[in-house]
Amino acid sequence: MLEKHPAPRARRGAIRTLLFTVLSAFLPTACQWGQSGSETFSVVDSAGVTIAESKRPLWEKGEAWTIAREPEVVIGLREGDERYLLNEVGGVRRLSDGRIAILDRGSYRVRVYDRTGIHLMDLGGEGDGPSEFRTPQFLGLVSDTLFVYEVIGGALTWFSPDGQLLRTSNGFSQADRTTGTLRMFGQLQPDFGIATRTGGARYQPSDLGIDREPWSIWRFGLVNPGVDSLVSVPGGEIEVLASDGRGTRQRRYVFGKWTCFAASEDRIYAGPTDEFSIQEFDREGNLLRIIRRDEVPRRVTRSDFNNWVDQYLDVLDRPRNQRAEMRRTAGELKVAETVPAFKWIGVDSEGSLWVEEWEGVGIDQGIFSVFRPDGAWLGHVEIPDGLAVPFGEPDKQTIEIGSDYLLGVWPDDFGVEQVRLYRIEKP
Repeated sequence: MLEKHPAPRARRGAIRTLLFTVLSAFLPTACQWGQSGSETFSVVDSAGVTIAESKRPLWEKGEAWTIAREPEVVIGLREGDERYLLNEVGGVRRLSDGRIAILDRGSYRVRVYDRTGIHLMDLGGEGDGPSEFRTPQFLGLVSDTLFVYEVIGGALTWFSPDGQLLRTSNGFSQADRTTGTLRMFGQLQPDFGIATRTGGARYQPSDLGIDREPWSIWRFGLVNPGVDSLVSVPGGEIEVLASDGRGTRQRRYVFGKWTCFAASEDRIYAGPTDEFSIQEFDREGNLLRIIRRDEVPRRVTRSDFNNWVDQYLDVLDRPRNQRAEMRRTAGELKVAETVPAFKWIGVDSEGSLWVEEWEGVGIDQGIFSVFRPDGAWLGHVEIPDGLAVPFGEPDKQTIEIGSDYLLGVWPDDFGVEQVRLYRIEKP
């Protein structure tokens, strides 16, 4: 359920809850079908909320977008020149002249390369100086002016296109400092940053068993400091084992659902992964559209769970003599009835929504669907294997999609990060 999240300074727009949206689906005032046939794409408009539902993709043979086989730019080495050794990439940006900026959290720097991948300069560094960072979390861009948002305290550090420190500021006013930790995931050009906040240590579940901690979407000023709470969304599902005044004891809920986030120049997107349904909001947090695919979530099988355990043990890389006990312990976990509908959403520079669908049991790369700005499902785009999608990490913006390029991070078999740019070819 999406509902208005109360806050003393929130600009309270006429936010509509998901309950209203569900009801509106049964009380349509107007219905329009896509040109490819009444069984392909439908639009229902009720009291200002559009429901765009697709049954199958609109692209015909030969119309689908494709990604070039080979990257046009590759940045990152396994060893050698320190300027090309990337460590925990937190954001990627492409400037109007083709330069590429990378937020390298491991070195507390923004590394800038030319359009061919040659290193030009480093910005920032670890420290408390006016151009240094302690908790760099998000790399933003406003008309080729770069800025870094720090998750602790909300500090903003601004750099000119040629790398000069312009100013430091803060997205929060003094009165907003009690808001808590906000993790930025997007920006509304050119005025606002968009962030999410979890309940954190203060959150107390109402009961034991499967619980879903509420998350919220916030807006803060990039030009003038100030924070607004916009929307409350369902967070990640967990199994609560115990909860009292001393804290909460919890464990993983296998195939549990959560909410994905994205933002464009003037829109905010939230997609609870229970089903293929993504909510689109305006700058004030008003619900404008729901983008749906007409399909039933796939049920979890015993094979799914066994494969999940295998992946989990591989990621942990525990010794063989510990695996039998860990398998037994994993068998005690609760498992959801269905797999999540998708695992990541993003918006390209032209307003098209990209969605990575759920594949396998979680780690496997899924197929990517593209939706037109009006919510119509165009079809699938094949992405080069190994793209590091920020699965469950909305604060990592490691994918940028332009009108004709895909910029992202591809780790190698040793986990060494490499930033690549691929051309998007459109018929």
